[in-house]
Amino acid sequence: MKTSKLFTLFLAIVWSIQMMGQTQNALFFDGTDDFVDCGTNPELNITGSITIELWIYLNSSLTIYERIVEKDWATSYWLGGKYGLNGLAFGMDPNGSTANLLETSSNVLSQNVWTHIAGTWDGATLRIYVNGEEVASKPWVNNAVDGSANSTKLGKYYGPDNYFFRGYMDEVRIWNVARTQQELKDNMYRELDNPGTETNLVAYYGFNEGIGQTTSDLSANSNTGILGGTTAVESSDPAWITSTAPIPYYSVNNGFWGSSSTWANGQQAPSKAWARAEINHLVEINADATAKDITINTTGSMTVNNSYDLTVTGDFLIKSDAAGTGSYINNGSNTFGNATFERYYAGGEWHLISSPVVNATSGMFTGLYLQNHTESTNGYTDIIATTAPLNPIQGYALFNNNSAVAAFNGMFNDGPVGTVNNLTRSGAGYNDFGWNLVGNPYPSTIDWDAVSGWTKTNVDNATYIHVNASTWATYIAGVGTNGGSQFIAPGQGFFVSVTDNAGTYPEYGSLQMNDDVRAHNNTPFYKNEIGDLVKLKISGNGYADETVIRFVEAASASFDGNWDAHKLFGIQNEAPQIYSHLDYDYSINALPEKQPVVIGVSSFESGIFTIQATDIFDVNQLYLKDQLTGVVTNLLNDTYTFSYEPGEMDNRFILYFKSTLGITPNNLSNAMVIGLNNAIMVNIANNTTGQLVVYNITGQLIQSINVHQGKNYLNTIKAGTYIVKIVTDNQVITRKVMVN
Repeated sequence: MKTSKLFTLFLAIVWSIQMMGQTQNALFFDGTDDFVDCGTNPELNITGSITIELWIYLNSSLTIYERIVEKDWATSYWLGGKYGLNGLAFGMDPNGSTANLLETSSNVLSQNVWTHIAGTWDGATLRIYVNGEEVASKPWVNNAVDGSANSTKLGKYYGPDNYFFRGYMDEVRIWNVARTQQELKDNMYRELDNPGTETNLVAYYGFNEGIGQTTSDLSANSNTGILGGTTAVESSDPAWITSTAPIPYYSVNNGFWGSSSTWANGQQAPSKAWARAEINHLVEINADATAKDITINTTGSMTVNNSYDLTVTGDFLIKSDAAGTGSYINNGSNTFGNATFERYYAGGEWHLISSPVVNATSGMFTGLYLQNHTESTNGYTDIIATTAPLNPIQGYALFNNNSAVAAFNGMFNDGPVGTVNNLTRSGAGYNDFGWNLVGNPYPSTIDWDAVSGWTKTNVDNATYIHVNASTWATYIAGVGTNGGSQFIAPGQGFFVSVTDNAGTYPEYGSLQMNDDVRAHNNTPFYKNEIGDLVKLKISGNGYADETVIRFVEAASASFDGNWDAHKLFGIQNEAPQIYSHLDYDYSINALPEKQPVVIGVSSFESGIFTIQATDIFDVNQLYLKDQLTGVVTNLLNDTYTFSYEPGEMDNRFILYFKSTLGITPNNLSNAMVIGLNNAIMVNIANNTTGQLVVYNITGQLIQSINVHQGKNYLNTIKAGTYIVKIVTDNQVITRKVMVN
C-alpha cells in the first residue's frame, strides 16, 4: 500500500461506471473454381507426423473428392470429402490408392452449422476428429513418405480436375506433429494467442483480413495464401465473409444456454465440456452445463437457475471497462477452475469500492492508496498492510493515478451477507449524520428497493454514490439525482446514514442482505411513475448538479429518513451545487404538501449558471424567484441564467408552486430561528401575519402563537429538538432548532 493524507467524506470520490467485438472473418468457396494457393515453401512439404485442422460450414452436402486442404492426394497429405455424402477422408501419402485413405461414415457432417474437423497421423495411425471427438482411425505406416513439390491448396484438388469445396472455411492450421485429442479440444474454440511461438505450427490462416487478395500465415513461417492463385481479382477468388465460427461461442440474443437462438448463426449451442463462450446478453443456465472457459463481457449477464449446476473447468471471467461491468447471479450451484471479477477504475480519482469475492485482501492494491472510513471521525486512514481482509459488505476508498482494471480472484460472495449492530451514529449535529461506508458484496448489481432480501435496521433509506469530483449520485424511494438509482453496481461502495433517534449516542444500525436483492444491469425495471415531483438542474463552468423536491403525504415537514436525502457537496472548485434548504441541506426533499421551498446554490468560484426543471410530474405551476435580483421565472416554460459570486446568500432562490403575484418578496426567507434557554425566538424582518407553530421531533404539537414582524417568543419550552413552522397565506417555512 501507499499512504496519503486523510480525506473527509465530502471529498469527491469518483465511480466510473464491451460486448467484446467479434471481428472474425472467413472465406466462402463457391464450389466452382474458388481456392487459395498457400505456396511451395519447404516447411509445407511435410513427410512425417502431421495435423490438419480447421472450421468448416457446409452450404450443401459434402460430396466425393471435394478438397478441403491438399498438397498431393497420392504422395502427400490431403483432407476432403469421402465416397458418399457428408463424410470425410484423410490421407498421408496414400500412394494413389483410395484403399490407403481413412474415411469416416457418411453424414458425420451437417449443413448450415460450423463444424471443427481435424486429421492427424503420428507415423502409425491415421485419425479423423469431428468437434474434438475421434470418429475414425486406421493403422497406417509409411517409412518413406514421398512428399510433393506441388503447392498446398485450400478448397481445390492439386490437379486439373474440379473437386472444388463449397462452403465456408476458418482457422486453418497445419502442424508437422500429430496433435493429441486433448490438444485439439483445448484449442479448437479459440484463436491461438501467440502463433509465432508455437512449436511445430507450419501454417496458420485466421482469415481475419476481411479484404484483399492474400491471407497471412500467422505462424513463424511466411506461407502467405493467395486467393485464386494470383494477385489479380478474378472469379477463382473466394469471397470474404464475416465469420460466426465458435472461436469462441458468443451470444447474440437473450436466452437459455442450451438454445441455438441464443448464439450466433451456425454455432448452435455449446454442448462440449471443452467449449469456450463469451456472454454479451442475458444468458440463463436452465440445465446442468459444463464448459472450459466462460467470459461475461461488459454488456453480458448470466444466471444459474434454481437446482442447476454450472461447471467451468478453466477460467470464469467477468469483464469490466469504462462503459460497464458484466454480471453473474448463482441461484443453483457452480464450480470454477479459476474465477475472476474485474472492475475498471478511472485514473486520478478516488473511488468507493467493495469486494465481490471471498477472502480478498488489501495486497491486490499494492502500490495504490487504499483507505478505511471511520464513522466516528468521518475520516479515512490508510491501509498499510498487504494482508488486511477486504470484508464483504464493507466499503473502502481507493485512489489510482492511472486508469486500470483490478482483478478480484476467488470464490464469489453468495448467500446472506450483513453487518449486525456495527453501523454507528456517534453523535448529533448538522454534519454528524452517522455516515457508514458499505458496499455491494455480490458479482451482480443489487436492488436497493428489492421487495425481499433486505434487513435495514435503524438505517435511513437513502444511498450516496460519487459520480465524479463535483457530484454525488443520491437515491431514495424511487427518486434519484445525478444518475442515482435503486441499482448499485457490483464492486461499488456507497454510504448510508444511521437514523438519528435522538437517543443516547452512539446509536447503532444493521444492514443485511441475501440473494433476493441481486439483479442484473440489463434487467428491465418496472415501476409506477413518480408523481408530484420536480427535478432541478444547475449547469455552468462545464459541470452540472441536480436536486429533487417531491410531495408525499406520508413525508414529514422535517428530515425523514424514509423519504429525504442529505446534500453531499463535491469539491471541484468550478462546479455549481444546488440543493433545497429546510432544517438541513437536501439533495432529495420530500414534503407532505406543496409549499414554497428555499433553493440554495453554491460554488467555490464565480460563474454564469443556469437552472432548469428537467423532470416535472403532477406540477401545474412552477416559479423560481431570485431574491437577489427579484427576477421570477416560470420554469415550466423557461430556464433561468444568472451570475454567481462565491459567498452569496445561501438561500438566494425560492421555488413556488403557484403564481407569485401578490407575494411579498423575501417576507419569510430570512426569518431567524434561535433556540434559547427554555424558549425559541423567531425574528421576522418583514410585516407578516400568520401563525408560529412548534412540534417536537415526533410530530406532536407543543405550542402555537400568532406571528408578527420582529421578535416572536415561544416560552416554557423544555430542552430538546423541535420543528418550527411559520405559516402565512402565501408561504410555509419550516426550521429545525435545538433548545438547551
